[in-house]
Amino acid sequence: MADLVSVVVAGINGYGSGYVKKLLTHKQALLAGVVDNAPERSPYLPDLRERGVPVYHSLRSFYKEHHADLAVIATPIHFHTVHALEALTNGSHVLCEKPLSAMENDFPLWEKAVREAQRWAAIGFNWSFSKTVHALKRDRMAGMFGRAKSLKTLVFWPRNTAYYQRSDWAGKRFSQQGQAIFDSIANNAAAHFLHHLLYVLGDKIDTCANVIDIDAELYRANPIETFDTCILRAKTDEGAALLFVASHATEEEAGPMFALEFEKATIEYRCNNKTGHVIAYFKDGSTKVYGRLGVTHDDSFAKLDDCIEAVIDPNKTVPCTYETAFAHVQIIEQLKQHPIHEFANVKQVDGYRVVPGLADALLERYENPQQHGFTPIKETLKT
Repeated sequence: MADLVSVVVAGINGYGSGYVKKLLTHKQALLAGVVDNAPERSPYLPDLRERGVPVYHSLRSFYKEHHADLAVIATPIHFHTVHALEALTNGSHVLCEKPLSAMENDFPLWEKAVREAQRWAAIGFNWSFSKTVHALKRDRMAGMFGRAKSLKTLVFWPRNTAYYQRSDWAGKRFSQQGQAIFDSIANNAAAHFLHHLLYVLGDKIDTCANVIDIDAELYRANPIETFDTCILRAKTDEGAALLFVASHATEEEAGPMFALEFEKATIEYRCNNKTGHVIAYFKDGSTKVYGRLGVTHDDSFAKLDDCIEAVIDPNKTVPCTYETAFAHVQIIEQLKQHPIHEFANVKQVDGYRVVPGLADALLERYENPQQHGFTPIKETLKT
């Protein structure tokens, strides 16, 4: 039997608990240690203790006594760069949760660390590790769909007050220590779907499209420093139009969904309670079904399997690296320059701050983007 891949997980509460759960029973990996500043909050701490998995409060302390083939970074956004660099410096490959960073100027630090360590650094945008998306992207790269014309995606994921109170960084621009966070719907919960528009247009399985023009409307219904509602329009350097519509402040939940229009086909996906399929509708009347997209909590950890396999097989391509994820960071950097508007007509419903009529207004923008141009959504809502 081949040696197991040794893995350290930094950040074992919140999203990171999913990594711990999966690694406790993984057949190709062994938990070499976990790192968290409050490990006692983890429901898996008794299991970790029982199995003799060492627990540390810092990555530095872990690396003083152990090595790991792979470091999983599931800490808050403002720690991604420092923790990834610590792991790379100590000889670990890295799987870091999205986003890469809140700061564009962190990229050279990643680049230098990866080069000097001769290791790879993956960023966990879920759909970029999807076999369904890979099949779709390979067909696009082979020219099956022709030139890209317009790509759009929408998601309404209402989030309650507890969501923004779960940590001291949720919805913040900076930490109390001045570290950049810029936590928003575009940089966190719905970041997967924004990145997907860029990823599917990349000229290689591990690259993204280049965006050259961005405009956006940013809004908030919640008392946060960033935004919970976003309409983003962009152009790629090859002329494709992109539209990203997302909100945490709608009364209804919808999506994720997308429509990718090419010269020869339109590819559509609607989540439909996690039963939807990605389907290409060709201009000649034919169709091709690519399969489902993993949107469940368990599905989102396929990236861990991919990274473990990439440690075992050096010839395996990691589909979403820090370089692949940089296009998303560049968009977030541009959004920092845009004003954030307050919704006036906000209702409190069962712990949620919602805007009546917002879902319909945003859906109209999504379905008929050419009719609205850049008319602010707040005018439609008469707020």
